[in-house]
Amino acid sequence: MTRYLHSRLTSRQLPDLLQTILVAELIAPSQCLWLVSPWISDIPIIDNTANTFLSLEPAWYRSKIRFSQVLATLTQQGTTVCIATRYDLHNNSFLETLKAKADSNYLNLHRAEELHTKGILSDSFFLSGSMNFTFNGITVNQEMLSYETDLATIAEQKINFRERWGGVVL
Repeated sequence: MTRYLHSRLTSRQLPDLLQTILVAELIAPSQCLWLVSPWISDIPIIDNTANTFLSLEPAWYRSKIRFSQVLATLTQQGTTVCIATRYDLHNNSFLETLKAKADSNYLNLHRAEELHTKGILSDSFFLSGSMNFTFNGITVNQEMLSYETDLATIAEQKINFRERWGGVVL
């Protein structure tokens, strides 16, 4: 099934969607998670200020959990995280923070000069569209997104992503 999300999403709905799909990943981790975006920031991605997600990661403090910490936790659970982004100074801080926290055996980083593709792909969903994984991309800009849960589409995208950026396909 395809669910199209469009530019009428409010600045609160998109962060909620990202929190939901990443919490689902932490509960039932994929073999491989691909994150492809020309620009990536270490944005707050899970709101744990009420300790709502303490059972997912007991070491998390009452705070907003940043993107790098969520991805690092997935690598520690055995998920291969493949990230493709541009060579750009903006991305360096996020990538360095992630490398310091993640299990390097489960982290694949790819840099490209001319990357325009944007999306996140797991075993159970494919979110793609115009959004970069930055504060503006998630909370300010109006974005056009597609959310796929069709397993045949996901399997096809896994093959495409693996050919371009490595990773695991079962």
